[in-house]
Amino acid sequence: MPAPATADVIVAADGAAHEIAGLAPLARTASVSGPAATCRCAPQDNLALHRLLSHAPAGAVLVCEAGGRRDRGHFGELMALDALNRGLRGLVLDGSVRDGAALLALDFPVFHLGFAPEPCVKSEAPSVGEPVELGGVLVSPGDQIVADCDAVLVIPQDLWPDVEVRAREIQAREAVIRAALAEGQQLAALIELPREDPS
Repeated sequence: MPAPATADVIVAADGAAHEIAGLAPLARTASVSGPAATCRCAPQDNLALHRLLSHAPAGAVLVCEAGGRRDRGHFGELMALDALNRGLRGLVLDGSVRDGAALLALDFPVFHLGFAPEPCVKSEAPSVGEPVELGGVLVSPGDQIVADCDAVLVIPQDLWPDVEVRAREIQAREAVIRAALAEGQQLAALIELPREDPS
């Protein structure tokens, strides 16, 4: 069974999932789920993201606080190739990327603010492996990231196991409904709706 979608996770989390608003998927079909590996970049500088890229464990989602900057491309094709080689799952960045067409071709999940062709310098690395804040949402290393075209969600690490179980239960229930709809049944007969007012 695929990883739960954000629509399932946000219901299962019952208020424990926090959305990083304003980020867009590079590809509409992009999705990613995995523990966060975090960094914070200095203005117009992506050294911290390079440091994170070299140290993040396989299976992690790179989460980079770039302060909402859109003036430089913090991440591009060569970094994505390296990330894929190292088994990293995707990138969540409150800043811009470059090499958009190449990133699309690589099918590496990226959630970002926009595009900027000019590269960053590599001088300072303010924070690697410490909590960061994107769009007002605090992300600690190990917190679960679940992202798709609907949303980018953060679930605290200690709560994720229970949330995942509930999200997969929702997935299973909806799979049954989907199969019934494929057989021609009506949705209203398959889910609980308020009774119609006879008047």
